[in-house]
Amino acid sequence: MSVPTPMEGHASDSARVYQTGGDQYIEEHVHHYAPGSAPLFGRQVVAPAASGRAAPDSVRLPLVGRAPGVLRDRTDVMERLRAVVAGPGGDIQVLHGMGGCGKTAVAHALFTEAVRDHGRVGLWVNASERVSLRAGMLAVAGDRGATGGELAAAAGGRRAAADLVWHYLDHSAQPWLLVLDNADDPAVLEEGAWLRASPSGTVLVTTRHATSPLWRAPAVSSHRIGVLPLEDATQVLCDLAPEAGTPESARKVARRLGCLPLALTLAGSHLSHQLLESWTMDEYDRRLGEESTALVDRGAPATGAGQSRRLVGRTWQLSLDTLAESGLPEATTLLRLLSFWAADPVPLSLLMPAAQGTVAGPGHLVRRCPPTGSSRPCARSWTTRWQSWSRRTGIAA
Repeated sequence: MSVPTPMEGHASDSARVYQTGGDQYIEEHVHHYAPGSAPLFGRQVVAPAASGRAAPDSVRLPLVGRAPGVLRDRTDVMERLRAVVAGPGGDIQVLHGMGGCGKTAVAHALFTEAVRDHGRVGLWVNASERVSLRAGMLAVAGDRGATGGELAAAAGGRRAAADLVWHYLDHSAQPWLLVLDNADDPAVLEEGAWLRASPSGTVLVTTRHATSPLWRAPAVSSHRIGVLPLEDATQVLCDLAPEAGTPESARKVARRLGCLPLALTLAGSHLSHQLLESWTMDEYDRRLGEESTALVDRGAPATGAGQSRRLVGRTWQLSLDTLAESGLPEATTLLRLLSFWAADPVPLSLLMPAAQGTVAGPGHLVRRCPPTGSSRPCARSWTTRWQSWSRRTGIAA
């Protein structure tokens, strides 16, 4: 009998390697099962059904990107919010303003102080969509003592979910602060009766929508969050990139960026984390005239949850989408045209001929965005236009 020549073989998972000599006949039946469904000792094990609503990893931690080390020009609103958190509860506070103005940063600062200085239980829920709001609020109920059976009944539609959540919030043994972040569509809160006041804690809502009827309820107080004053905006850049240039250079960049906190944070992050380039503030200011929003967004992390809200270009697009869904698709075209102009007021008389069809096109309106002479939209013009538009429509960028 001949001896088989040794061979090397490799098997992974449930596979096997056979080696033999002579004539052999091997028959093997392999059955593939989905994970968790293979028979175990003659008994079929069925994997639990996947839930359509994934619970957040935590409701005790703020779901934010890079929080500012120092919160600039928010002293007045923070004092008002601190007084509310230190009080007995029963209040709903609403922070409204255009995207990128730092509403979430203010909420994060208050959340941190409430937990650290006032002994509050901090609870944070992403309220941007129905699915994330519902999953987050049920997780809040679980945190406050709801049983697995109660949560399963609410998730399966056998029990009113919002009633369950607020029952446990109302009967919480510890005072709490509940942040409902990015509630840009108030209908999401209204449809399920998710927004309620409770004697056991304080609710803080961040939203771009300034005029919702929900914010006019007796227990609700609203606070407008706007762009920063120029000196505070300059200091944000100096805080983040102190070696990149002088305060005067930082002031020029801040002015060009419209003093928008999100844009300032991204610009400062870009300047402080350069690997291949070593741009100064002056060089960054010059290049803003060439690339504008695309350059600013380079300061964002490459990955991460909620990435679209951490980009200047994308956070404005979210509001353009909202305007289109509200039956105002022409607003996108108009705002894009206006963004090519300087940030100064535009006389309505310039727009009327084009609106009435008395000119061939908008070419007579185009004016380059100073001081660089670029024909690209400038961030400062975008910011100024959005502020004016949001005051008229109640829908902030």
